[in-house]
Amino acid sequence: MSNTFEEQLSPDQAGFRPGWSCCGQLLNLTQYIEDGNETTQITGAVLVDLTAAYDTVNHRILLLKLAKIIRNTNIVRIIQSLLGNRLFFVEMDGKKSRWHTQKNGLLQGSALAPMLFNIYTNDQPEFTDIKRFIYADDLRLATQSRSFETIEIELSDALEHLTEYNKRNCLNANPGKTHMCAFHLNNHQANRKLNIIWDKVRLNDDQYPVYLGVTLDRTLSFAEHVRKTELKVATRNNLLGKLANSNWGADPRTLRTTALALSYSTAEYCSAAWDRSCHAHKVNPEMSNSCRIITGTLRPTPLPILYRTKGIAPPHIRGETQAKVQKYIQENYVRHLIFGHSGIRRRLKSRKSFMTIDSLEHMESTNYRLQKWREWDPVTPNDAIQSLCKHLLSGKNLSRKDWVTLNRARSKVGKTGNNLLKWGFALTSECLCGNPYQTKEHILCDCELGPTCTDEDLAKTNDTALRWIQYWRNKI
Repeated sequence: MSNTFEEQLSPDQAGFRPGWSCCGQLLNLTQYIEDGNETTQITGAVLVDLTAAYDTVNHRILLLKLAKIIRNTNIVRIIQSLLGNRLFFVEMDGKKSRWHTQKNGLLQGSALAPMLFNIYTNDQPEFTDIKRFIYADDLRLATQSRSFETIEIELSDALEHLTEYNKRNCLNANPGKTHMCAFHLNNHQANRKLNIIWDKVRLNDDQYPVYLGVTLDRTLSFAEHVRKTELKVATRNNLLGKLANSNWGADPRTLRTTALALSYSTAEYCSAAWDRSCHAHKVNPEMSNSCRIITGTLRPTPLPILYRTKGIAPPHIRGETQAKVQKYIQENYVRHLIFGHSGIRRRLKSRKSFMTIDSLEHMESTNYRLQKWREWDPVTPNDAIQSLCKHLLSGKNLSRKDWVTLNRARSKVGKTGNNLLKWGFALTSECLCGNPYQTKEHILCDCELGPTCTDEDLAKTNDTALRWIQYWRNKI
């Protein structure tokens, strides 16, 4: 079925289609807004909300549209049998209603549901001066002009046509939850709001509209999105910290995988669209906290050592690499939503839109990331830290306490006497062996209380290093 109707679907529909993604659709919208900024135009947008969109699909209308596209009666009959003969009842306070036949709606959780909904809404009205951004049941109408009044008229007319379409297709739009917003760089009109009425209801103006999980704002500064992302990553770091309990903590590989799945995936979601924002770096401290939880190192540990220890490139390098990968896809894959878009002549040098970056060309993303990492951190800090790599350093099979002790020894930042004195947690830096300065070098090589160890031993995590770790665990 997918091969049959894929080419007949509207190119504005990006939801649940092979080769299309949320990131591509978001770039499609943000680049449209940036192009408007370059030509001193205002971009007005309306985010249309449908009430229970999948549950209101009319079976008869769907089958008619399906028959026109597929032209195969056997497939239509199969879909009809899947949709029909579905019963339901309601249970409340221990009482059950009688059985009812479900006449509308698609199968919840079915792999066919998104595909069938795309077919059902494929004939949504198109407009001359209005661009549609559709992702499944998420419809955004946008237009550009130098006048707020012109935008209001065009969007109002489009919504009237959309009302007629929704009535014919049994779709229920909700004007009360439909939002509008304006994007522009004119600070003199920063408080100017669109005035659009739909079905006798004035649409709500949203200062920070959310599209596909990314919070936008009037100037596309992404400041609010970065703030939200920072809080989300902090929450996930709290969960990660529970796995790193000081008594039984999970092994380093589990922590690293969890951090990539929870914290990093959240921080880097659709970063190709917002990574060039001047606010993007505000997420980096929380991502560094993820690294500290994985490695057990202390806050004063230098960032280059921190990233080397956990085997994950710095956040700004990962973000830059992802953006360049997306740019390569945009330039070389026909199915990308803005394939062939060359952009317009740049007027504002301060604007760093997606079209201003360079692609990876023919370099692998992994190799590019390592190359930029080496340029950012060219010098190995000490012999205990190995060269840059994409995985954890040796010792990842140790227990949590031993792993933490090992990494604090490698980083040369631990709870030694000189550090505790400097941080204000001790009155003297004297070691118990009598040495007036308890430094990391002292407890590694000179302290008479325990075994000695070299940086090479720490790098290899050999038996000498393990004996040293067993003595100093819980002490540094």
